[in-house]
Amino acid sequence: GDEWVVNGQKVWTSGAQGADYGMLIARTDWDQPKHRGITFFWFPMRQDGVEVRPLRQATGDARFNEVFLTDARVPDSHRLGELGKGWWVLQTALTYERAVMGVTQRRSEGSGGATAEAHGRIPVPDTSLVRLARETGRAGDPVIRQDLARLHAMRTVNEWNGQRAKAVAEAGGSSPLASLGKLAMSGILHFAGHLQGEILGMEGTLDGDAHPRARDANYSQLNAYFTSIGGGTDQIQRNIIGERILGLPREPEVDRGTPFKDVARS
Repeated sequence: GDEWVVNGQKVWTSGAQGADYGMLIARTDWDQPKHRGITFFWFPMRQDGVEVRPLRQATGDARFNEVFLTDARVPDSHRLGELGKGWWVLQTALTYERAVMGVTQRRSEGSGGATAEAHGRIPVPDTSLVRLARETGRAGDPVIRQDLARLHAMRTVNEWNGQRAKAVAEAGGSSPLASLGKLAMSGILHFAGHLQGEILGMEGTLDGDAHPRARDANYSQLNAYFTSIGGGTDQIQRNIIGERILGLPREPEVDRGTPFKDVARS
């Protein structure tokens, strides 16, 4: 026919609660191995048969969701790419996602703080922390100064890597360099969150709107896991870097080449 009927579920879907469309890869051929026989669709989210359940995070946000599809429908005209070759279409989308998540961003002036942004756009943490060190009188501490310099070096190198990945993308390529930048940004955010708490000292044990600096530090430390999970976990990025950049052997796959219908399931 001219449409597909979709059943299944997906967890950790970012922004699903407000989306008009989602990127869907669906199994359309069960006789093909796991990375084949998958087709990519622009999936209409606002229809019967689509249930979205927000997942509350440690930060109090709910940016991730679990999505349940029950006899939901998508027209074949919403298919992108060839039938059964959606995995390769998805790789392009994932490359752009990881490139964006790997960009070293700076908090804009006048930001209302992380909590004020909790249910809007994703807060951009201040990963320089120099101003905070000066405000707290810690800018002269040799250990703090060393960590601030380390953070600056991490950000600078990641910006260079991001420029390399952008050049490849603009040339029409799909580079594993995006995974390198995305993994590096995850490390930067975790380190920045830890350093933010170190700069505050005992003040960092406080929380709430009455203590905005501590509130933002606590949020930054918890929200760093957003980048460790979204767009492919840190572990997935390490596999991609090991295999596609460093040329290390692939991990053993006992079901490689096996029709998906015959793959063992839990």
